[in-house]
Amino acid sequence: MKKNKLFIAIAALSISFSSCQKLLDLDPESRLTQDDIQEVVKRNPDKILEPLVTALVSQVNDYTNINSVDSKNYSVNNLLLSLKGNDMVLAASASWLKADYEMRAYREEASPRVQIYWGTFYRYIYLANQILNVIPEINEDDLSSANKSILRYKATALAIRSFAYTNLMWLYQDDYLMGGQNKLGVPITDASAAAKPRATAQEVWDLVLNDSETAVNLFKKINGFYTASRTDIDGSVASSFLVRAALTTGNWDKAINAANDVIAVYPELFNEVEYTTSGMTLLSKETIFGYEYTSTNGKGTSSFPGWMNPKSEGGYGGSQGHWMAIDQRLYDQIAASDYRKKNFLSENTGFKYPTSGAEVTFEKYYSLKFAAPKISAAIPEYNHNEIFIRVSEIILAKAEAQLRANKDSDAQNTLFTLVSKRDPNYVKSNQTGANLFDEIKLHRRIELWGEGGHEFFDNKRWNIGVNRTSSANHTEKLVVPAGKDFTLQIPLDTELNFNDYIQEQNP
Repeated sequence: MKKNKLFIAIAALSISFSSCQKLLDLDPESRLTQDDIQEVVKRNPDKILEPLVTALVSQVNDYTNINSVDSKNYSVNNLLLSLKGNDMVLAASASWLKADYEMRAYREEASPRVQIYWGTFYRYIYLANQILNVIPEINEDDLSSANKSILRYKATALAIRSFAYTNLMWLYQDDYLMGGQNKLGVPITDASAAAKPRATAQEVWDLVLNDSETAVNLFKKINGFYTASRTDIDGSVASSFLVRAALTTGNWDKAINAANDVIAVYPELFNEVEYTTSGMTLLSKETIFGYEYTSTNGKGTSSFPGWMNPKSEGGYGGSQGHWMAIDQRLYDQIAASDYRKKNFLSENTGFKYPTSGAEVTFEKYYSLKFAAPKISAAIPEYNHNEIFIRVSEIILAKAEAQLRANKDSDAQNTLFTLVSKRDPNYVKSNQTGANLFDEIKLHRRIELWGEGGHEFFDNKRWNIGVNRTSSANHTEKLVVPAGKDFTLQIPLDTELNFNDYIQEQNP
């Protein structure tokens, strides 16, 4: 039987049983069984599990398995998805990202793009499974210090695994409510990393929902639903993953309830100054989960800020001249009194890079949303914090779930809680049905522009294709109907050629 090369590569980068032996200062020639390790975990869970979980969470911030400046980490990979929509314009680029913006060679089985997402998220799953494999069965009602630690580590691994499978399903199968429910999903793997066949989409989504719900319940049990740190996994992060999965699968009440849990502990949104001058780097207030830059974990010129901060000296999206803009059609729909409009230029504006002295012109519609100032004089703008989840996303998800559950009045109220903070002149909507849905969609597009690949995933969920023909500033006037072109094929070189169990490729 052929071996799965992808999982072997991941295993070489990860922490396994032998690493546990080293952590315990044991003879590396000894033959610890899984039961042996689990007994040690019961006695000293922090020593065994803390480094494993730290390694898992750090993977979200770390480099991917493909060493290219345009795909080095999770946030930049989401940028590639944002470019495959209507709302983001690649306004200036000599070479980088053009194929993504033009939607060329991004979904076929031999494309490097399909490999990068597959390898990234299965790496998370592999590490999560390794942790879950060494966690022993315990009495979960016994909340001793050791048991609480074990439950926290278990919840973290389950949450990350649910997050990874959610992203895989968003990418490698049609939307659940648009025909994907009855199709094949992705392989559900275990700690052995052995090749597996494709599970059904329903089986994968059942696992996602179970993992995220279990994680939330465990965090609640140990009073770990909310922690002050925005860089670790707590119950609010797990609940955010649950909101995403429930919204995708049409579990409207589940999405609403999970959103309520999150919103209750994040009651404060960014104000106008924070929203329009921080470059979306504040790990406070409405930030639920993110990455904090340090001198040892910076991702350099090819980081997300490096691509998205036009004022970044040295960054690819800064002085190297690969600049992003908002589609004129969306810009025109932002109310003049809505301060979110200030994140995009209303006219051509000159700018001088202070170190090189290079003078450039940023044109109308160029994005300043991620134009964060320096952390300090010695740190370039491309080294900065990143936000992965904001409560604004969760509020909008709640509004959509309420609307789709025929709770129009509730959806109007929820939408008002967000938009009234962004636009003091906003009047609570009196729309219902499809018109209210259109209003929720519009504000989701405005609020989450450029973040997390949301437009790509939302367009799949809403069955919206790409049509840029009427845009004043799109340079590539694509028309791509909703459907198969937004579902990636399973990678050939890192999966199909090494997994005999997968016989059916996506169209």
